[in-house]
Amino acid sequence: MITRPVRDDIRAFAAAVRAHLDDLPADDVDDLLDGLEADLSDQAAEAGDDFTLPDATTYAEELRAAAGLPERSAVSRGRRTSIVQMVHDGWVETGASVRRSPSGAWVFDFLSSLRPVWWLLRGITWYFAAYVLLLTFVPSRTYNGLLGAVFVLNGNLGAWAILLGLLLLSVQWGRGRWLPWRGVRALRTVASIGAILALPMLIGLYSSAVSQITTDSAPNYASYLPPGLSIDGQRVRNIYAFDADGNPIPTVQLFDQDGNALRTVGRDVDGAPVDSYFYGGGGPVPVPYVIPGGSDAWNVYPLREIPAGVSTWDSLADAANARPTVFPFLRVQPLPANIAPTPAPSTDAAVAPSPSPTPTAIDGAVTP
Repeated sequence: MITRPVRDDIRAFAAAVRAHLDDLPADDVDDLLDGLEADLSDQAAEAGDDFTLPDATTYAEELRAAAGLPERSAVSRGRRTSIVQMVHDGWVETGASVRRSPSGAWVFDFLSSLRPVWWLLRGITWYFAAYVLLLTFVPSRTYNGLLGAVFVLNGNLGAWAILLGLLLLSVQWGRGRWLPWRGVRALRTVASIGAILALPMLIGLYSSAVSQITTDSAPNYASYLPPGLSIDGQRVRNIYAFDADGNPIPTVQLFDQDGNALRTVGRDVDGAPVDSYFYGGGGPVPVPYVIPGGSDAWNVYPLREIPAGVSTWDSLADAANARPTVFPFLRVQPLPANIAPTPAPSTDAAVAPSPSPTPTAIDGAVTP
């Protein structure tokens, strides 16, 4: 016995007939449609190009009459008020009618041959959509510390495992596998619609990246770095200094090799007396020391901080609530004398920064 492959138009026709018989018990429908696809496949093979499918509605009524079953009643028609069911039935009937024409059948067959490509593209879209959603809604500290390490490919085996897992899931769903419950089938439909909606955004991001690679021979990587001081991509909020004996230094001024103030804050936006980066994030917010008659001192550590949860969105009022912070350690390991030498004074007056007096804290302010 030769088993012929079932054409897509025959499969769609059988589904449309089944939809017109859905008011009958499932066992009766199975008995009526038993062997329908195989019989139509044999007829199509014998007739060749002259084979045409009948109207699904008329065929379903003829099956009812031949089996002595009642016609579809108005009550049973009224049950199908679900919009999803109406759209599904309309889609099936439209597909069956389009496939009756040679050109329509060719288009559907061509699109059907591209389904594996769509399965792969759908899995890739799921991956990057999840990446974008996590980047948008997950706190930056959690993202940088965990999710970024999981979802950024860059030779990461965990990220590749997630991507390959989503590709496998998409392919299996496309093949009609791994769908044990109706809820999973509904989830597949929702996930497919979401992938279609997210696909234009993914194409836009890809084209933008390609354009930047092809037009930017020397991109400015500094523009991608967070402002101020950072460690492994995370902003440094405060600095605590200890002397060679391991004792905390309550107030210290820090400068870089060029004599520039070493600041954890990146940019003082609109002259706000708070660190705008942390002020927008809701955590403890560093506040500079106020120099009477001078600019705010962002390089005097440890900086005072506005406690977490205290925010009126009035930077001046919130800065007044800033409090000294507590050192993370009461004392640290002292340094051996041989690795804590006394620095020699610089003899190069052209590059040495002018000496600054030791600041003295008075009522929360620092004066030179």
